[in-house]
Amino acid sequence: MKNLFGDPYNLDPVKINMYADEIQSKQCPYTKERWIYIGLIVENLSHPLLNDIISERFLNNFDKTSLYYNKNNRIIHWSEINSADSKNICKRWFKYILDPNKSGRKFYAYILGINDSKLNRNKFGSVDQFSSKYNRFFRSAILYALKSFFPNRKIIVKNIYHEEGQQQTHEYFPWHCIYKIKQNEKNITFDCSKVEFLPKDHRKDKKSNLIQLCDVFMGATTSIIHGIKKSNTSKYHEELMALIYPLVKRMIKNHNNVNSGYQHTNRIMIRFFPKKEISSGTFRENSNLFYVKRNLLFEDEINQQGFLF
Repeated sequence: MKNLFGDPYNLDPVKINMYADEIQSKQCPYTKERWIYIGLIVENLSHPLLNDIISERFLNNFDKTSLYYNKNNRIIHWSEINSADSKNICKRWFKYILDPNKSGRKFYAYILGINDSKLNRNKFGSVDQFSSKYNRFFRSAILYALKSFFPNRKIIVKNIYHEEGQQQTHEYFPWHCIYKIKQNEKNITFDCSKVEFLPKDHRKDKKSNLIQLCDVFMGATTSIIHGIKKSNTSKYHEELMALIYPLVKRMIKNHNNVNSGYQHTNRIMIRFFPKKEISSGTFRENSNLFYVKRNLLFEDEINQQGFLF
């Protein structure tokens, strides 16, 4: 929003927390190329998300003597959803996301898919290439998400949280993205100097609920693209994928549909990089190499079975 002079209105800064997770390697079922995914959830602290997600987890029943408390107190990760109890927690979270009356001003999510097979490996050093790639694209994902979610606003990043993993021992990752953004972006400031790493277990830190939410939203979305292995418990994943599929389809196939009932435009997004192989020249996250449309294996499977969504 700009005034008559072309200057942004003097709105109060947006204060946010960011939650991040990653998927290191997924094979495309069509091309056999390898993919890396970065998932971000952004919480606008003027419209906090965390307490809502905790309430949905427990159905507002926090009585620890209740029969249902332990059922709802499970650690939720996409690859480990193997019971009706775990599935039902995730199902409530997905229904929350799909309801813009609940999530519309609270749930912001961005998934960036990187086609590792199309990257020039010579541009990322010879040691720990995954961390080198992840560090660079993590910064790119943060910038795109914040500028898309809160255009023409001053943004104060209170905290960046990431699930515990190999990134926390990397020489550059915990601080480098913050340092570089502070150097180059006048409208984005930080109240933190490093990424904080959270455990998987929300019983150790309640903020890990949003790490788990990031994990399952990214897990379901990428499973709709790449498919899942059939097993005794895959029915739980398939039920959740069917629930979130209409939103994922609109994100990927009809991403410019501003009339979507989910009100997801510039709030819940996915992009992929690069459109073509980068084999020579200086590596840059060229905006022309980002794209949105992909084939969805889950869509092909349900069409073959005669289901309509």
